[in-house]
Amino acid sequence: MVVGKIITIAGSDTLSGGGVQADLATFNEYGLFGLSAITSIVTVNQYDFDIHEVPISVLAKQLTSLGELSDIKGIKVGLLPSVAHIDLVSQFIKQYVGRVPIVIDPVMAFKETDSVNASELSTAIKQKLLPLATVVTPNLIEAELLTQQAIHSEADLLTVAEMLHKIGPKTVVVKGGVRLDGDMASDAVISEDTKKVIKLSKIERPFNNGAGCTFSAAIASQIAQNVPVLMAIDDAKDFVHHGILHGVNLNDDFKVGNVWQAARRRKG
Repeated sequence: MVVGKIITIAGSDTLSGGGVQADLATFNEYGLFGLSAITSIVTVNQYDFDIHEVPISVLAKQLTSLGELSDIKGIKVGLLPSVAHIDLVSQFIKQYVGRVPIVIDPVMAFKETDSVNASELSTAIKQKLLPLATVVTPNLIEAELLTQQAIHSEADLLTVAEMLHKIGPKTVVVKGGVRLDGDMASDAVISEDTKKVIKLSKIERPFNNGAGCTFSAAIASQIAQNVPVLMAIDDAKDFVHHGILHGVNLNDDFKVGNVWQAARRRKG
């Protein structure tokens, strides 16, 4: 049996809420074998949140190893903690542009903390990564950082998505999530021939750690297997919806628990 291989280049989350752990779990649910290059190690407890950067030389060796493999079906990029990491990863993925789909999740904001190095990172992401992307999936705060535009409504989501689309990605999904008012979780989708808002009911359950990573990994998994992009986005939203609905509680001291990537398969 031949199993397709897909790469994640992202941070490692000690509690497995997001990052490489969420990506690999998602890839597996979609029938792909996940490979990884770790850019940083994120440690979290009830009182503290830290990002420990992986040295550039170590990341470079990981990417060299991955570059020697064949039959790569897709690439998903998540947390890159510095401009130097962005520069290195952009050089690596350039060799795959036009050959496999590339999904960029421009992680600059976390549920556990505020943005990190926002100005420098957003500039580098816009210049080096977005033009290479098949799909880019910023959340509301990240989209605001990338465009310097405030988002208060679905119309704002669409406006910002259009601004990002002009930079070069083929498809942009700006995730409104729970941050917009109302009962619906709304995402704006812009591509060459699509302009729409997709919605699902908000879930009043505290299990959304890793929702963004899981969403982008679900999209990457599907388009790597030739699922049309818009269909992949709709399915990824449903996949995450189930993952939050049946999420994993860490303990009673943590305010937010984790998305469970196996939820749709196990719970129906």
